[in-house]
Amino acid sequence: MTAMPRPAAVCLTLIIVASSVVAALAGDGSTQPATNQIAEAAAGAQQPILVGTAIHVYDGDTIKVQLDSGPIIVRLHSIDTPEHDQPWGPEATAALAGRLRGRQVSLDVVTQDSYERLVAVVFVDEDNINAWMVQQGNAWAYRHYLADKRFCSWEAQARAAGRGLWGQPSETWRAPWQWRAAGRGEPVAYTDYRNETVAQCMAAMPDTVQPAKAIAGSAHAGTSGIDVPVPSMPPHGNCLIKGNISPGGRIYHLPGSDSYDKTRIDEARGERWFCTEAEAREAGWRPAR
Repeated sequence: MTAMPRPAAVCLTLIIVASSVVAALAGDGSTQPATNQIAEAAAGAQQPILVGTAIHVYDGDTIKVQLDSGPIIVRLHSIDTPEHDQPWGPEATAALAGRLRGRQVSLDVVTQDSYERLVAVVFVDEDNINAWMVQQGNAWAYRHYLADKRFCSWEAQARAAGRGLWGQPSETWRAPWQWRAAGRGEPVAYTDYRNETVAQCMAAMPDTVQPAKAIAGSAHAGTSGIDVPVPSMPPHGNCLIKGNISPGGRIYHLPGSDSYDKTRIDEARGERWFCTEAEAREAGWRPAR
């Protein structure tokens, strides 16, 4: 698979990991600076950085990742895969599990939903797994929530080549968002995708993708039980780690942790937001237990 371009913070993350500083999200960097310089650069990039191990695959677009400070649930951004009770649903799940389970992953976080799940682009080394799932015919480009037009091209190429779900009879080509709507009892006229063009896919993309719409608009609830509700309040900038000051000291909370959604940051009290775990630790915060 062709490696996808990645945000600069990811390569910084991988260098940090190589230096035994496990932090966390998303390339390019030819020189390895000192560890403290890396942390400063990552913080300056205003990108939340998460690195962990994929420990469970719920379905073709939802996984559990073990971080140093605990597990989180991650929804893969820009893609939608067949449900477990839908043709090619089990195969999509198996494909993602075979690619990810037990592997170290980097998460380019897009947003977080109100159930404390992250929506992210998932990388293994330099490979964009979200893109790979579409390229292999295991996922659809999630049209209404796309920001990258290449997903439409990748889906069209997979369909033309008959890869994955596109190798099945065309009457089984049911968009997962329409399948779920039918499962909720809504009247659905399934779209015929046999002759869909890249331009038609792109036309379904919103002019501006808001993080809330990117995860909430579809009421994504499949047999995995992973729902996608309206997101919580947006974080400060693009840095998602909450640095809270409590009677127990200076504690940071990662998205997906038990107390994350309840924690409110008051910068007037010295509380703050962090982009990486390394940045939080260097500033004197410890992870929540």
